[in-house]
Amino acid sequence: MSRNALGLASTATDEKVLTLTNATATEHRMQSHLSNPWNNAVAFLSMFYGEQLLSTGSCFFWASDGRTYLLTNWHNLAGRNPLTGQPVSKTGGIPDRVTFMAYKRISEVDAHGYFELAYVPVAVELCKSDLTNPQWFEHPVLGQRVDVAAIDVTETVQGFQIDYANALESDAVLDVTASQDVFVVGFPFGLIANAPAPIWKRGTIAIDPSFDPEGLPKMLIDTATRKDMSGSVVVARHFIIGRDYPKKGRHQVSDCLSQRARVKKILELGVYLRLIS
Repeated sequence: MSRNALGLASTATDEKVLTLTNATATEHRMQSHLSNPWNNAVAFLSMFYGEQLLSTGSCFFWASDGRTYLLTNWHNLAGRNPLTGQPVSKTGGIPDRVTFMAYKRISEVDAHGYFELAYVPVAVELCKSDLTNPQWFEHPVLGQRVDVAAIDVTETVQGFQIDYANALESDAVLDVTASQDVFVVGFPFGLIANAPAPIWKRGTIAIDPSFDPEGLPKMLIDTATRKDMSGSVVVARHFIIGRDYPKKGRHQVSDCLSQRARVKKILELGVYLRLIS
């Protein structure tokens, strides 16, 4: 069993041109940048066996050692309940590939800084057609008990507009606490017409994060979500005003910020999993 840089162990629809309507023009264009980089970091995920759609969910992208990984729940890629081993799809099928939705530029930049974007499904093979030789990585010790998996999509995402959840915003390291707000960022209603972006669902850390419920490296949050949120990224955010803070990979704290400085910080990133009965 091999491990990758994340510390995990290895075990089709039509293109849609997405646009903002310009009141003075008949053609539709989307700006040459999206207002929120998380739109490029979180993607809608579909699981297939051959051409048969089995289920849908959410995923996000992670950068590590020059490689790009798609992260989601283990049960999305394996197609099985991690507790019972039974198929999670009502069809009883197990996926051999997934598709995620991503933006791709399909025109040159015009004089006003605009270009057309297509929102297209990108296919990733999970295993052979007989469901052997799975390509994803899972927890090196706890395996599927940690319902998180990653698959290398470095070559697959070339030419697409991709951002990384672990590279957005800042490098502050702060404690997370019970009662703190978090956001579950994913696709609870699937793809919404004319709004190809993830939904931000607010939640609350529901238990002291210093404990490991059921002996697993996880924390519990209280939020109202749906099954298509499985595999979403969970983000804890705060504003730091006028005080020192430690940074990732450093023992020293930063210089004290100005009292007027407001800096967004990601305190914690995680993968969302609905409790499976």
